[in-house]
Amino acid sequence: MLTVLALLVSAAAPATPPRNVYVGTYLSDVSDFDLKGGRFKADLRVWVKWLGDDTVPDVTFENGEVDSKEELGREHDAAWHSVQWRVQGTFRGDFPVNAFPFDRQTLPVIFGLNSSDGVLVPDLGASGMSPSFSITGWSYEPAFSARAEERVYRSDLGSVADEGKDSHQRRAVFSVEMKRPFGPYLIKFALPLALILLVALLALLLPAERLDVRSAMGITALLSCIAFHYTQADTLPNVTYLVAADKLFLGAYVFVAATLVLSITSFRLNDQRPLIARMADRAGLWLLPGISVVGLVVLLSTSLTTPVHATVPLAERPSFPALRVAVATLEGQVPEQRAAMVVRGADGAFRPLLADEAPAMTNALVRLLPDGGMRIRWRLREDAKWSDETPITSEDLEFSITQVKEPLRVKVERLDERTIEVTYTARRSEWLSGFTVVPAKGTATSTPWTVTALEADKHLTLTRNPKFSGLRPLYERVEVTVMDPLEGARALLAGKVDVLPSLTPDSYELLKDQRGVRVLEQPGELTWMLVPNLTTPPWDSLEVRREVLASLDRVAMVKDFAPAPTRVAWGWRALPVGKLKSSGATLAARAVTLNVPPIGSQDEVHALLSRRIVADLAKVGLTVTVVEREDLQRAVEKGDFQDFALVSNETGNPGRFMNVGALDVAAGPHFDDEMVERYEYYESTLYTERRDFLAAAMQEAWFERLPMLPLVLTSRLSAVRAELQGPEWGQADSLWWNVADWRPR
Repeated sequence: MLTVLALLVSAAAPATPPRNVYVGTYLSDVSDFDLKGGRFKADLRVWVKWLGDDTVPDVTFENGEVDSKEELGREHDAAWHSVQWRVQGTFRGDFPVNAFPFDRQTLPVIFGLNSSDGVLVPDLGASGMSPSFSITGWSYEPAFSARAEERVYRSDLGSVADEGKDSHQRRAVFSVEMKRPFGPYLIKFALPLALILLVALLALLLPAERLDVRSAMGITALLSCIAFHYTQADTLPNVTYLVAADKLFLGAYVFVAATLVLSITSFRLNDQRPLIARMADRAGLWLLPGISVVGLVVLLSTSLTTPVHATVPLAERPSFPALRVAVATLEGQVPEQRAAMVVRGADGAFRPLLADEAPAMTNALVRLLPDGGMRIRWRLREDAKWSDETPITSEDLEFSITQVKEPLRVKVERLDERTIEVTYTARRSEWLSGFTVVPAKGTATSTPWTVTALEADKHLTLTRNPKFSGLRPLYERVEVTVMDPLEGARALLAGKVDVLPSLTPDSYELLKDQRGVRVLEQPGELTWMLVPNLTTPPWDSLEVRREVLASLDRVAMVKDFAPAPTRVAWGWRALPVGKLKSSGATLAARAVTLNVPPIGSQDEVHALLSRRIVADLAKVGLTVTVVEREDLQRAVEKGDFQDFALVSNETGNPGRFMNVGALDVAAGPHFDDEMVERYEYYESTLYTERRDFLAAAMQEAWFERLPMLPLVLTSRLSAVRAELQGPEWGQADSLWWNVADWRPR
């Protein structure tokens, strides 16, 4: 009975997303490469990283016979773990020789993990290999390619818990591609064969009546070709198909046979028609080499060319007339009009926009360098064009990325017309988030939308750009109208508006649970902070900042936003920190200024917060004057404001909440060496799981120093017509990240 109950409880429990298990390898040496046996020996450094308990994931070698596996060490940072091994063994592979002697071979190392233990992810950015191996006759680029895949066994593999079900295994395949150097084979293979054919061809220069000598030369050449063919075949595995060398020798047999046929024909014609016999020999001297060269070119082109898979043409995308949007202000509430290389999707992963593929630690576009730096490769889509139909090039990419000053960026190199490689002296995850692309010359655009009508603070019309090279938006135009939040909510209910990008508490209360409306929420993704000017007293005192925070009734602030989902903030993210410490200091009565963004509606979040702040600070003797500033964000960055500023920002980047000029040097007791070190740890890790842990540790230290006073965490709330398909928040930076695919049901 207890077993049945346990099974029922486990079945009813909410499913947690599988953890990522990162596997990486450094290939120290490859030896004893046996093409005929399909095996090679390898000496590897292997590591596994994961978040969770300290039980090591059971990662297996799927194509290896391990001779030794020596553990080199274990490391732990709270719930983030790593184990390293040195592994030596023999690995199997499939080595096709269709293109021999022009073939390329791929040496694979395949890791496996049961799906129940997590998702196996190749740690490709940190993986690498020695610049030289103990293997002769091959050349290679010292860089892995990798892929993740899932293998399904049509068997339960003896499992009791999953009896009768297919077993699933996650695999990570690391591959290094080798090729035969063309120069040595040209001398060892092509030159001897060419000399044999030349000897056969020279027989046509002898008199036609000397058939004995001419035939002897042809037969000798034919036997030499056969012997040479068998010698080459001994180095290859027994395959049932013809390799490129076989085709080359078959051509050589035909060539020699043709010289013999011409010798016999000339001998027969020489007695009665000597002129025709000489003409036949001359024709053979020119035609046979010419035909052979054409055949050789065809053979080489088919052997050396990588097969291109035909692309399936995209189905014609439908078109819809207008997407209607209601906003309180035009600033930051409309679809992005600039094209970027990548965009962050609802799952938090970056999706390619103008890029061919988004760089990540799991693909070959990111490389960690031995000196602690990193190299990122950006490659444009093949069809990326400007609005004037000219291609977007690597020159444009180089120009665009260098427009943003970055002292840690040391090199931008153009590899070809579509690719650049950017080298940094440090490792930062922010450099994987892409950049906006602008033309190096001219005024062409790469934007999906163009502004066709603008009435300040009233109306904006965006029209689909027919020249945009990316995914064409399905809506022809976006009509944006400035409305009071409640007015916009009523318009949405009446079917006059399709999208409300930002909801206020009142509009949320009106729209929640309404039929025909879908409310989108990104919980706790917006933090509101009270920023003190730390350069002026008394706000440079930690004790005073603590008392200011203690005087603010943040629980009441949360109630002011009800029923909109809100919570008290102890930092910039929804992470537990601890209790507020009191210094016992007393705030002296004084007049202070509270700088806020422009208030378009008294129902806006910053309007509600500023009223509560004014009331709470008045109770401790502070007379607050509210000043609305258009340039508030810029003023906060420069420290050009008096007393306090009320700001908000997304919680993804802690750097937005440090309230210091430079994040790489200490800036007083509120941002000391410990904070600099913690921030450097956070920024230098490229693993999402480790970043989350380091963010929690950094936030705890930040709250002890209070460079900014956390108020509340609000959700990013939007509302759309229920019939509108596509809008979603998730972890996306913008509601509009996939607007090109929005459509009515």
